[in-house]
Amino acid sequence: MRFAPFALALLCALTLFTGLDRVGYLDAREARDACVRRELIHNKEFLTPLYANDPLLEKPIFAYLPDMIAGGRWRRSVPEPPPWRSRAIRAIAAVALVLVTASAAARNFGRVAGAWSALVLASTLGLPLAARMDGAQVWGALFSWIGCAALADAALDRRGSNRRLVGAYLALAAALLVAGPLAALWPIGGIALFAALARDRAPLRRIHPLAGFALLAGAALPWYGAMLDLNGPGFLVHALGFPYGAEHGGAWFLGPLFALSFLVIGFHPWSALAPEAMLHAATWWRFAPRREAPGPGAEPDTLARERDEESAAHVLIAALVAALIPIALHSGVPLTAVLPALPAVAMLCGRLIAHAFEDPERLARPVARAARMMALVGSSAALLLAMVAPRVPEAAADLRLLAAIAFLTSWLPLLATWRNRTRIAIALMTLPVLLGMPVATTYLMPDMEGYLSARTVADVMERQAPIYAPLAILDEAPPSLRYYGHINLERVTSRAAALRDLRAKDGLAYVAFPPAREHEFARGVAVPLEILRRTPSLVLARVDPERPLTEAPQGQ
Repeated sequence: MRFAPFALALLCALTLFTGLDRVGYLDAREARDACVRRELIHNKEFLTPLYANDPLLEKPIFAYLPDMIAGGRWRRSVPEPPPWRSRAIRAIAAVALVLVTASAAARNFGRVAGAWSALVLASTLGLPLAARMDGAQVWGALFSWIGCAALADAALDRRGSNRRLVGAYLALAAALLVAGPLAALWPIGGIALFAALARDRAPLRRIHPLAGFALLAGAALPWYGAMLDLNGPGFLVHALGFPYGAEHGGAWFLGPLFALSFLVIGFHPWSALAPEAMLHAATWWRFAPRREAPGPGAEPDTLARERDEESAAHVLIAALVAALIPIALHSGVPLTAVLPALPAVAMLCGRLIAHAFEDPERLARPVARAARMMALVGSSAALLLAMVAPRVPEAAADLRLLAAIAFLTSWLPLLATWRNRTRIAIALMTLPVLLGMPVATTYLMPDMEGYLSARTVADVMERQAPIYAPLAILDEAPPSLRYYGHINLERVTSRAAALRDLRAKDGLAYVAFPPAREHEFARGVAVPLEILRRTPSLVLARVDPERPLTEAPQGQ
């Protein structure tokens, strides 16, 4: 694996760092975080996150600290930082998570498994999505896995692991302050689950959970205690949902379904290999008759190594289940919430791949089954993209290109298995995200910015409307409109009387509404509409509330 560092660097560069400056802040959490960061500076507030000058109990205030450091904006007079700065620091945190995964896998399964675990995680769909949109989850997963790796060493009684326990709980304390209680508790829950399944309390005793809880409580008390005093017991309900405390959950029984679905989607394309890797977790590789006494050729060191690897694999499975519990409890979380579970599956896949490179013939059938499943899923995804392309004329060519990439890259591993090239088939599984993500971030997202952000509507409002003109909006304002607009936003109903008090200096009222509500608004105000800008997510128009309707509303 001499070329592994270069391959990993290329993979991270293409999946995490391409297209950082191609689009503005996206409405999917990114623009709202930018608004909160700006309001914290403007209001000189360093305790309660604010959005639209109201408390936003979505995640701890420390989650916004990395972006504030990256932007270098601590005073009002400093210009707003460009989006690529905060995206770059999230990408760096994602690279750090990849390296932590490689280090943990190397300690448990060897250097080859560590290198492949890093390559697997870096080529999943969930990691670049989280790095682009969900900084709190990236930092939370990083600190959680630093702690989880050290706790696993202590639970398995590795040499020198006791000295790392303090560092493990300090990392979990950082996860608590950045991403909330569940991010800090699931690693401990994973060790407890492993101990329960093994019917052995020793692993749980070795991590000294009571001392760890005391350290976590001491770290949490200053900020969480102050917020509890300011907001009352209702704050605890939001805190249990951090870093998605402001999201509304669905039916409780949908949580487990979403957890499994998010794992399959977020771990794509390696989700085809994940079941085989979990089954392989119980396989003794170097000493086959695991339940019998070792034969004359079985060395004690080899037997001990097999036991250690099997125990470590079982700890990873328990950690995977524990990392999915927050999704099962809160069905309103986005896809990026699955990120903490991905390193565990990546390390299991890394172990299987390392064994496949040692003896390709022994693992040829599991790899072939995974390649067939990958071809099926990739073909379905390609067909779906091709069907969606005509409905999105702004990005039809980009979607067709992505469909072609998905179809070709999903079939290449299967073709390699037909030629009995198991190692090549595994290496080709990195291609879907390796080739698809740069196309998506460099070409597709800029062409679909009208679906993802309201920046163009805010720019037109700045140019067309008089200074200090209010903007009436029917629904909740998109975060990107609030960030880029620098305008007064007023929530109104679709009635002309509601617009008379919102006229600008030119005597006209400016209004924004979703395209689906255009006809409803036109009927409600009963005055001609002048469309200033029409995007797939938002329409900007101006009206004269005093002018009677003498002709049908005009659009352009």
